[in-house]
Amino acid sequence: MPQWSTPERRDHLVELWSKYGNRCLHGHYLCPIRDHYVHVSPMAIETVTDVRLVPCYDANGNRLKDSHGTEIHRKQYTIGIERVYATEHARLYDVKESELVADWIADDREARHYEQAAQRRILHHIPERGALRGTFNAISLDIYFDSQPDYYVEGIGVSGLTQRPFAKVRIPSSFTRLHVDITDAMKGMSKNQRRKAKRYANALPVPVQVEVERACRAAVKDYRSR
Repeated sequence: MPQWSTPERRDHLVELWSKYGNRCLHGHYLCPIRDHYVHVSPMAIETVTDVRLVPCYDANGNRLKDSHGTEIHRKQYTIGIERVYATEHARLYDVKESELVADWIADDREARHYEQAAQRRILHHIPERGALRGTFNAISLDIYFDSQPDYYVEGIGVSGLTQRPFAKVRIPSSFTRLHVDITDAMKGMSKNQRRKAKRYANALPVPVQVEVERACRAAVKDYRSR
């Protein structure tokens, strides 16, 4: 069983099949046209663009020769990237599933990265601002907690269950994480902008940052009031 295959995600794939199963790439149910099942996807492959003969040298910088006195050469290859298109027969469900699984794998990779980074911070140094060394007394304890922010945003992603964007928020001085729905905050962004913001940690536009911060503050306030 692959790591991305959680019970919630498997349930979502079942729902995906009920919606797109046995449909061609044009969305027709039980389509008899074979061309409607041809899926073309771009691929990048490595190709040899140039081959050169390069002389060989020994440790002292002298040209190497064989037993007949002929200089020895080696082949040096130059590798380039060529864009090709792969063709395969697939249903609409197959394409949707592969795209969704790729997003889940990328989200899991980011989640592991954030968790490992958090563990390193905990193991090697105190991560909170204004931390005081030694034993806390009553006054230093108040100063310490007053100096902490209300929350830390560890990252953003897409829920594999609801397919809605969320922010992963950590409560200071604890291991508590909140998953805050930020669908409304990211409505003004294109799909490409949202994908880059999640995968490559691109900065969100200022108006979107303001809305995300507002949603996170409201969620943390609701959590603390319970």
